[in-house]
Amino acid sequence: MIQLVPLISEGHILTRPILQAWSDHVFLVDEYLYKGYADGILAGCELTTTEDTIVLNEGLMFFENQVFLFKEPMMVKYEPTNTTMVLKVCFSNEMRDASYRYREVDLVLSEQLTLQKGELELCRFKLQEGARLRYLYQDFEDRNTEYDTLNTIHTPYTAKGRSTLSPDITRGFAREMLEQENICDFDALFCLQILAADKPITKDALVSYIEHREKKKLEDTSNLRIYCELLRVLQREKGILKQEEVQKKKQWKIKVD
Repeated sequence: MIQLVPLISEGHILTRPILQAWSDHVFLVDEYLYKGYADGILAGCELTTTEDTIVLNEGLMFFENQVFLFKEPMMVKYEPTNTTMVLKVCFSNEMRDASYRYREVDLVLSEQLTLQKGELELCRFKLQEGARLRYLYQDFEDRNTEYDTLNTIHTPYTAKGRSTLSPDITRGFAREMLEQENICDFDALFCLQILAADKPITKDALVSYIEHREKKKLEDTSNLRIYCELLRVLQREKGILKQEEVQKKKQWKIKVD
């Protein structure tokens, strides 16, 4: 894929390809609407899989103050390696010719977890021999399954100030929370706001919710930490206690006795 932005000047011949590119990039005015926003997925760009291919579907990304339009699906082949693989979208430096300024955009599968300049993570996974890579989830906890599952927790979504979690993830949390009996008004209101929002919930809002509910300061505000904290909230509402919580409870009982 190549991002083309036509350069119109006096005496320039307007060819069909240039006019088509101009039509495609009328949406660039939206960049003014996203001033101060962090890099990430803006809309669409859902990931699906076939037997041997990961498909990045149509959508918009915001990167280095530019909106990138993905008009057609992009695909990359995968195979079982039993090691963690990261799917990245890589943006080249800006280039120019007589008619355009442009950036090339590619999909790359890598074992390197660290992102380099010009890269955004789309997902990660660890695929076993004989297994098929799946992109649908049974529940909220299933999103962090180690093997044979696309993990999009680390994927940045565009939001004011800093990138945030996928709205698909936060909506999954909200739906499961609202299925629980006797949740408090604070939880119910927050979950309803998540479901009603037409944009990703900002990271500041997620952090504030967790800190208020759990009565603690969240030092690590990475996507993974926020997901884990939301999972703990959900597990507590479902009556599921992690082993360390059970152990703490037993120790407390012994001291009281």
